[in-house]
Amino acid sequence: MNLEALRHSTAHVLASAIKELYPKAKPAIGPSIEDGFYYDFDNLEITDKDLAKIEAKMQEIINKKLEFKVYN
Repeated sequence: MNLEALRHSTAHVLASAIKELYPKAKPAIGPSIEDGFYYDFDNLEITDKDLAKIEAKMQEIINKKLEFKVYN
């Protein structure tokens, strides 16, 4: 997997983790970028204290070893 694809996939993992932890959060946009990735959400307010919980949920999703597919 190339770096851009990895960053794109990681953005999806982040979105999935956020939706599991904060079901009312509305995903907006989440591209890969030159230095990594990001994801914007409407109506979501988190603080630095929430990051460990989000990271743990992302790791839980990653540990499921779900298959990623590329659609063109």
